[in-house]
Amino acid sequence: MKLGNVVQIAIGVPDLEASASFYEMLEFEKLAENDAPWPWKQYTDGQNLLLLNQDGNQYIGLNYFTPHVTELVAAIEANGIPFIRKQVGEDGRLQMALFSDDDGLMVALINHDPTGMTLPTGEPMSKCGTFGEFSLGVDNFQKASHFWQQFGFKEMYASGDPYPWGILSDEMIVLGLHQTDEFKGPCITYFEPDMAERVNDLQAKGLVIENGILNGPAGETLFLFTGEL
Repeated sequence: MKLGNVVQIAIGVPDLEASASFYEMLEFEKLAENDAPWPWKQYTDGQNLLLLNQDGNQYIGLNYFTPHVTELVAAIEANGIPFIRKQVGEDGRLQMALFSDDDGLMVALINHDPTGMTLPTGEPMSKCGTFGEFSLGVDNFQKASHFWQQFGFKEMYASGDPYPWGILSDEMIVLGLHQTDEFKGPCITYFEPDMAERVNDLQAKGLVIENGILNGPAGETLFLFTGEL
């Protein structure tokens, strides 16, 4: 079973304007914004949707949009996965359901038909370069891979060097599962052959980047690596 039809990376931010300025400096394109039910802005790097949410919480996770939330929640619960929170609207319809993987990544299922949503073109457009993966530090790679495969993710690559890790995709987003203590994540990872030049340009704008690591105003981490996908 797949978790939805469209996915976006969601970041809970304490200061929406500060975070918006950060991503605009990285040349993310703003797609939408609103003040209801709280201030938010949606951006794209050309390959992903990114939601900046000033909802009073600090987090980074995934939001999936589907018009079949009720049926999906029932199927997930039947597989023994509990939900942390469910939100029901005034009309009695389930609007949102939130669960977590074993390593703490929050996934929200949003009851919304994404038909008509503005979607990324698939072409990288930000100064970060080409999106590689949404990187997660996990306790056990095989266990984490099995967890995500039940939601339509397929292993694209796996290795035991320098530690057990692999990349999986549900054809909407790529997850990188890394059995390591070097980072916890989630981190948004980019690659580009000319990354050194891109990093120099961003540092000239006042951004602090060390060893390919760029931290956003809400504490999120972006990995900027030299390489080609």
